[in-house]
Amino acid sequence: MSKLKLLQDSTAADKAWMTEVRNVFGERDAGMARFHGRATGEPGTRLRELYDCYVKARDAYEAQ
Repeated sequence: MSKLKLLQDSTAADKAWMTEVRNVFGERDAGMARFHGRATGEPGTRLRELYDCYVKARDAYEAQ
């Protein structure tokens, strides 16, 4: 897979995750939740599913 495709996948996963973070924490607190480690969600939640997808895509990009 090309580095560009991996970057696009990572960016899309980040956007999807952050949309859910904003839904859960609100627009005002979303950034702080992300950077303070509170935006990972509980196992079995949509937030956790999107977080896990983001981490997988980010790690694939960084491995290239």
